[in-house]
Amino acid sequence: MDEENTDIGLSNKIKIPIIILTFVTICAMGGMFIKVVYSINKSEKSPDSLQYLRTIGDKLQDKGLYEQSIEQYIKYLKNTNIDESSYSEVAHNVGELYMSLSNCQEALVWLFHAETIGTQYARAEELKIHIDTCLVKINSPKPTNLNTK
Repeated sequence: MDEENTDIGLSNKIKIPIIILTFVTICAMGGMFIKVVYSINKSEKSPDSLQYLRTIGDKLQDKGLYEQSIEQYIKYLKNTNIDESSYSEVAHNVGELYMSLSNCQEALVWLFHAETIGTQYARAEELKIHIDTCLVKINSPKPTNLNTK
């Protein structure tokens, strides 16, 4: 019997393009994966993606759950990069909530945040009244109800 020299498998002419195409496909898929991961991570930091914290804070405030509302607002302020006016609005709201809880010391912290950051704040006059009210309450010889509402 003659032994025939037959190669079982693919020739180099076919192997090389398959290897190249496989490599290109893997690189393209890796690039797409990195892009998707980056876009998800980026969207988590956008103000719109954390707007739900402010919405939850509003709902909790409407139900009279001021401490829980404050927590949500503070998380919102710490994790978003919002414009000065919005920051002042939320910080002022936190200050008002602390005033409702008879805690003018903590209220002043947030009222001063609102005052310092919001140079063009729409509720500036109301903010000044709240600051003055808390300063009077803190400096008063007799502790009184710090709730101004």
